[in-house]
Amino acid sequence: MAKAKALIIILSGADDPIKVKLGLTIAWRTKNSGAFEDVQLVFFGPGEDLIAKTDDEGILEAYKQVLANGIAPQACIFVAEEYGVSQILTDKKIELVHAGQAIASFMADGYQPLTF
Repeated sequence: MAKAKALIIILSGADDPIKVKLGLTIAWRTKNSGAFEDVQLVFFGPGEDLIAKTDDEGILEAYKQVLANGIAPQACIFVAEEYGVSQILTDKKIELVHAGQAIASFMADGYQPLTF
């Protein structure tokens, strides 16, 4: 049986940081375990601002594990510019993309979106 491909979209921000941590954790744990054929991660909206500015140790550790497990995160370039966090995100190894197009492309390739 073929495995599903997961597209983790993190929309939550400072008002609900536990969702951000959960999204990051499920991304790296399922990638590490092979539960999905592949895992992609996109930050969008308040999620971009939170990952850029957080000092929450749990979120930072989960993000470190995302990178360590070979997930290359992306974020919306327009939102990053609006929040003024473009350089911070790129410094954190997050590729800035046109999120709508990226999400549509992932979905066209069979990725199932999971939002946090």
